Amino acid sequence: MSRIDELAELISGVASKIDEATAEATGAAQEAEEIATAAEALGAESMVEGLRLAKEQLEALADALQGASDRAGEIQALTLSVAEGT
Repeated sequence: MSRIDELAELISGVASKIDEATAEATGAAQEAEEIATAAEALGAESMVEGLRLAKEQLEALADALQGASDRAGEIQALTLSVAEGT
């Protein structure tokens, strides 16, 4: 295995970790929304606002992570392309 192939494999591993973090952030955002709904039903309005803000921030994080994962995939494809050309 060439060094470029090793690099492509490492990039793939990073992309996988980013995907895991994306899934965790998405799950946490969903949980924040569920808790906010329950808090709203209990009349805890001050909690609802904070939880909904946390949900929005978690969704933004998930979007940013997804972008990073997509970019890692593009870099991996470019790396493999370079490997084939050498």
